[in-house]
Amino acid sequence: MPSKPGKYEMPWNLALWQHTTYKTKGEENMENISRYAQLCPIIYGIGSASLLGEEVKKLGCSKVLVVSDENVSKIEFYEKCKKSLLDAGIELVEFDEVLPDPPDYIVNRGGEIARTEKIGAIVAIGGGSVMDAAKAINILINNPPPINQYFGNPAYKPGVPVVMVVTTAGTGSESTIVAVITDTANGVKNSVLGAATLGILDPEATVTLTSEDTAHTGMDALAHAAEAITAKLPNPKSELLASDAIKKIMKYLPMAFEDGTNMEARGNLLLASNFAGIAFNDALVHLGHAIAHSIGAKFHVTHGEACALALPEVMKYAAEIDASKVKVVGEAMGISFVGNESSEEIGEIVAEAIRKFSKSMKIKSLKQLGISKEDLLNTADMIFKDPCYLFVPRELDREEVIKILENMYENY
Repeated sequence: MPSKPGKYEMPWNLALWQHTTYKTKGEENMENISRYAQLCPIIYGIGSASLLGEEVKKLGCSKVLVVSDENVSKIEFYEKCKKSLLDAGIELVEFDEVLPDPPDYIVNRGGEIARTEKIGAIVAIGGGSVMDAAKAINILINNPPPINQYFGNPAYKPGVPVVMVVTTAGTGSESTIVAVITDTANGVKNSVLGAATLGILDPEATVTLTSEDTAHTGMDALAHAAEAITAKLPNPKSELLASDAIKKIMKYLPMAFEDGTNMEARGNLLLASNFAGIAFNDALVHLGHAIAHSIGAKFHVTHGEACALALPEVMKYAAEIDASKVKVVGEAMGISFVGNESSEEIGEIVAEAIRKFSKSMKIKSLKQLGISKEDLLNTADMIFKDPCYLFVPRELDREEVIKILENMYENY
């Protein structure tokens, strides 16, 4: 287990600054001091994407790089966004080559186009991968490539305004400082730091999502919220927003899963994703995401699916540290506790409720995904090297991580 971050294990969130660099001398010994903020203003509501052009124009931008992926660039909503930009007199350069878990070479290509075209802003239309790619591309506008040299490294010249039009209810990337990028040279996921300037949450953007994608992105948001509540460095704002996000997901994800045109459900899931993003941007995600990143990098499992599979065992682990926080997660899920449960019992009750909910969302087991137990256990060392592991509420030894992976395999 590494004692210090290495080249590809650098902190990926401003929280290390917030809880170390930014602490005053008088704060150093105050364990209950916490900090929280919101990086990105949001416009929310049905039809809000029609405001895109005017909002970009307000930023003083006349030429933008529109970042998306092949699927999003073919839907009607994408054309609606383009029309709003064009009607505002804004010149467009389109880049729709983003891939899931965006690889470094795609970001490098997008950065080259942005520099060559001398764009004045970036508009991301898409889900988490598109938003993360856009944040990373923005780093390369005023800084030399490749993107890999900026993993965990905030020391770069600022880019241009970045506007996010969100098409999935999962990552909350519009409100976080993090952009997860695949480091193809090392076969792992890593992160760069970059914030958006404005986020637009229009429920109409999400109605074309399949039930499978709806479930996967929703479970990602659930994991963000649950890990933020059980974090090493919690704060009251994160807990409030994360708790509300969980309540919304439990109520509205099944509705959207069954009927993708349910606008009430779609809107509330976008809010849940956004709230969870704001929550974990300060409180941080931890072990669950270290596991999910490692599984995703090795087996190319959808991120939300990996998060869903890791979360029950992570809540059991978190209950050993502070069961009261896991109880908050459970109560937000709708669980009624008697009041005399042990820490172990609280962890298992919440874990089983998450498993049941995941199964109702048709989340496949690791066995169903074709992953052998032996191959899963071989990801243990990757987990220690993932940046999210730096923020676990309690250090684990290798045997403990192996046991958690075994339970993930056997208990779902």
